[in-house]
Amino acid sequence: MGIDIKNNKFFFISIGAIFGALFRWHVDQIFLSNLIGCFLLGFFNSLNISKKYKLILEIGLCGSMTTFSGWSFYLNELLSKGLYKIFLFNSVKIVLLGVFAMGLGHMIGKKINS
Repeated sequence: MGIDIKNNKFFFISIGAIFGALFRWHVDQIFLSNLIGCFLLGFFNSLNISKKYKLILEIGLCGSMTTFSGWSFYLNELLSKGLYKIFLFNSVKIVLLGVFAMGLGHMIGKKINS
């Protein structure tokens, strides 16, 4: 009773997750890693690729590359130090720039795809 790798979603997500986690660890910048991950998510989502590659690239790679827990930890440190203005600025900044990066990636992917 072997595992059918061709249809194993866990396997495909894991392949992408390995590379996303290694990228995030190598870059070691939560903000930059999240922005690149958002851009790539928008880009890959706009491409006409099979579900297998979407699992690898979108869920595995981008999901592992971006880090909500790391960002939350950083924001919590700002709060605990009483840096409320910096906390608010960083909270809004990453959300707005993340959405912008995703939209930019999506637009570039659509241009390439057509």
